Amino acid sequence: MANVFEHPSVIAMEALAHLEDALVMVPLCAKDLTSDFNKKAEGWKVGDSVAFKTNGEYSVTDYTSGAVTAQPISSSTRSLAIEHLYDVSVEVTAREMALDLDSFVSQVIKPAAYKLAETVDTYIGTKILQGNGLYVSDSLMSAASDLALARKAAIYQQLSSNRFCLVDSEVEAALLGQAWFNQSQTRGVDGTNTLRTGQMGSSMGMDFFSSLAFPTSSASITPGTFASTTNNTGTTNLIGLETLTVDAAGSALTLKVGDRLRIAGVRRPLVVKTAVADCTLTTTIALVDPITEIIPDGAAITVIGTGESTLKYHGAIMDDRCLGVAFPMLDLPEDRVAAVASNNGMSIRIVKGYDLTYKKTTLSMDLLVGAFALDPRKITILGEY
Repeated sequence: MANVFEHPSVIAMEALAHLEDALVMVPLCAKDLTSDFNKKAEGWKVGDSVAFKTNGEYSVTDYTSGAVTAQPISSSTRSLAIEHLYDVSVEVTAREMALDLDSFVSQVIKPAAYKLAETVDTYIGTKILQGNGLYVSDSLMSAASDLALARKAAIYQQLSSNRFCLVDSEVEAALLGQAWFNQSQTRGVDGTNTLRTGQMGSSMGMDFFSSLAFPTSSASITPGTFASTTNNTGTTNLIGLETLTVDAAGSALTLKVGDRLRIAGVRRPLVVKTAVADCTLTTTIALVDPITEIIPDGAAITVIGTGESTLKYHGAIMDDRCLGVAFPMLDLPEDRVAAVASNNGMSIRIVKGYDLTYKKTTLSMDLLVGAFALDPRKITILGEY
């Protein structure tokens, strides 16, 4: 191929192939719900959004004649916003333009695509922290029993059978160093492969993945301090409401944005939307998502993770319906050598042009991306004191 730029579509497909190979988190996300984004270019831009509804949940009653109570649809609406236009632009000279395809891909396309993938994974990872569930341990994943307890916490979130456990490099190293995790006596072939290749494989019904892009906290998180009980009346704490009514705490306790409330008799935690500096007299707490389960009256309420002063996030257990991601197809400029490639719900654009202002020929690789927590109720974040 004398001039690689005579075939821009080939460059775009090569860029997309390397982008797919390098992405860790995108394969763990739902893309089918947002596939319309990359079927054709429709002027998508940063700031555009599409609303989706999560699955509803309802209470079950024992029917007696004439006593049917209709329930409102309890699903919540979440919005996927196109938040970023990521770009890698490089100056190309006559030397690069004379390269054959393989050399050009090796020197320009592949490293650029890998850097884009790293940035996209980092962005998607931030959406994991919107998860409702939380499991906290003194020494995360240091023993098989700890993994079993984390799995138990995730089961309460009602995950599908195809579960993922995504961890950062710190927890990955801890897992790889455990005899129960890396030996064939305990895990069979998976244990052998872990010791030989470093691949974590599957354990306790979960497929393990690691990512350097997992959003580790720059500083430890300090949960609020709260202890109270639910206060049910005929109109409070019903399925579908976005507030939780509680009894007065009795002392000057606090709630912080993102605190996860454990309620006795309720499987899934509720997430605090608005901070409360003094809960002494507070009776109503704003929630991020609507109530989806029956809340017992007088049930004890505590904040998950207040056993110690601070905690850090190191991973999450989820399934492929927890996160949604979209890569809308970008428009093609009419006055440049350009092409767009799309596959498996992903899309990337390449554009080559001469800049009269800077007197340079530039190759641009860019993509639009948006991600959101499609169903945060199913995500269990893994934390450590």
